[in-house]
Amino acid sequence: MARSSGDGGAVTGDRRALLVRAASELFSTRAYDEVTTAEIARRAGVAYGLIAHHFVNKRGLYLATVNAAAERLRAVQEAPPEGGTPAELLRNAVARHVAYMDDNSAGFLALMRGGNGSDPEVRAIIEGLRWEGAARILRALGAAEPVRPTLRAAMRGWVGLLDELIIDLIHHHDVPREHLADLAATALAATLRRALALDPEMGIEASAIASLDER
Repeated sequence: MARSSGDGGAVTGDRRALLVRAASELFSTRAYDEVTTAEIARRAGVAYGLIAHHFVNKRGLYLATVNAAAERLRAVQEAPPEGGTPAELLRNAVARHVAYMDDNSAGFLALMRGGNGSDPEVRAIIEGLRWEGAARILRALGAAEPVRPTLRAAMRGWVGLLDELIIDLIHHHDVPREHLADLAATALAATLRRALALDPEMGIEASAIASLDER
């Protein structure tokens, strides 16, 4: 990476990353309106004017933090699958997801806070990321495109359940991670089984759903 001249050898990309990291730390613990750009710059140890240079304003920086958190989660979701049977693949993927969210709880809670906010662009980032995970599971199960309404509703509901299980873990830590992963995987199989009963043409074979229960 090329270094900029006249600034003591500082790397422009590094200063941008410092701002994103500092903003992420602050937005993960306090509401958007409670965090100031001056505070972010002080925490990052960079000049205040760099926020306008890199992000235009506070909202631009906030969007950058949301996108950065989404990219980190996407990398976890897209990691090579582990396991042999569909049931093992699902449980391992869910367990990895739960563990990552628990280990990065501040970022996860910030994502959830952003997804429930009024900013349509932030909400679109969060909703898109959540559906990407659901769609990855559906593809593995052979679901046809476009996804039928019953299946879409079922998967969105399941993703919400998974999020709430993780939030409970973060707040209480009195249920083992592997138990929560098992609860989520079992709930998915049950949800899909019922969705198929309601819509036999939803595009997933009963045998594929049954394979999620195999141990």
